[in-house]
Amino acid sequence: MTPFSVVAATVMFALATGVTAQPLHAQEVPEETDQSSGEAPRGEEEGVDGLRLAIVGATLGGTMVAVHFYQQNGWWKDNQTSFHFREDLNYGLSVDKIGHFYAASGMTFVFSKALTWANLREPDALLIGAGSSILFQSYIEIRDGFSTWGFDRVDFAANVAGALYPLAQYHLPVLQSFQLKASYHPSDLLSNPGGIGFRGQQHIIFDDYEGQTFWLSVRVNRLLPEAADPFWPDWLALSVGYGARRVAEPDAHSIILIGLDYDMTEIIPQSSSFLRTLSEALNFIRFPAPAVQISPNAIWYGLYF
Repeated sequence: MTPFSVVAATVMFALATGVTAQPLHAQEVPEETDQSSGEAPRGEEEGVDGLRLAIVGATLGGTMVAVHFYQQNGWWKDNQTSFHFREDLNYGLSVDKIGHFYAASGMTFVFSKALTWANLREPDALLIGAGSSILFQSYIEIRDGFSTWGFDRVDFAANVAGALYPLAQYHLPVLQSFQLKASYHPSDLLSNPGGIGFRGQQHIIFDDYEGQTFWLSVRVNRLLPEAADPFWPDWLALSVGYGARRVAEPDAHSIILIGLDYDMTEIIPQSSSFLRTLSEALNFIRFPAPAVQISPNAIWYGLYF
């Protein structure tokens, strides 16, 4: 899954169906049953919406089938071999590994939001979403085991950790202050059949590691003491970025950046489930903002994306 397909899939799904289920946050106390009227809280009374659940299953199932055919025709078909394990910690200078965590986390987000729309409770939707993300990513990794790539146990660990991260954020609210984001600008590897990778690989955004930058975004206002809250805008975050340069050359090297960032949940009004979902989805992207590269040398960027 590409860095931005997570956001695109969520926004398109929300636009197509409308996100109306109300999320239940970990820090909120569920509404108790009214003993006098015998009415159950919303969700328990209505139960799972079978039609919406069918739409979710068909949409996500179709997406997974499309991904399978892309992998089959673009990655596996001409590179089949017997099943084997293979770890390549140097491939993409670990940008690939971070991408596995990011994509698995994004898949859990998409799955859980879709299931919440079908009227599942948020903790249940997150648990099922994380499990579904792990299962699908594991299927891809097993198929890789029968190709030149091999089953990469580090990739598998990154997949599991990423899929479980939204679930951990729900149960440990302090983790909601830390969000993995991505930015992208095309590199010379894009659409180039040479360089790193397997025989005949035509690089797209998915594996254009030189063009990808991953950011750990910190919601500073959530970590500051209450006395300092008036002095830091709620929408302003700080992020630490990691990327790679010249990955197909002998002098390949990684870069580290520090930059300003935006918390879209503080910028977009939270007046409806759709807007909440949209803002959370957009928080998977680091939008253009000032940044400074601090390693291997100092470079100032007025806007970095």
